[in-house]
Amino acid sequence: MSLFPIASDKAQLTTAAVDAGDNYVQGVRVNSLGALCRAALAGGAQVSNGLLMSNDGQVIYVDATAGLPANTNFSSGLPLAPTGELCVSTDATVNYSNGLPFVANGALSALITP
Repeated sequence: MSLFPIASDKAQLTTAAVDAGDNYVQGVRVNSLGALCRAALAGGAQVSNGLLMSNDGQVIYVDATAGLPANTNFSSGLPLAPTGELCVSTDATVNYSNGLPFVANGALSALITP
């Protein structure tokens, strides 16, 4: 399994609660269906694999469907908000870079499930 599981041409993310059946892939928490788990930005966040994550391995991201935040940075080709969150969008995928889907505004194309 790669760091970003892909389904329906989008990276899979979930907002579901942390579950005992979750696994870890390269230090990132993944649910039983293979979607990356999400956490809100809070104290104690850390950077791992170039991504801002909670202490229990949940990716911290921001919805960039309306556009990338001002002063967005790119790390390893991934768009990161100035405060470090991964920028994701639910818009249609328009291109791929290193096997990852991106939307027209440069955010990671994400399928976000509850």
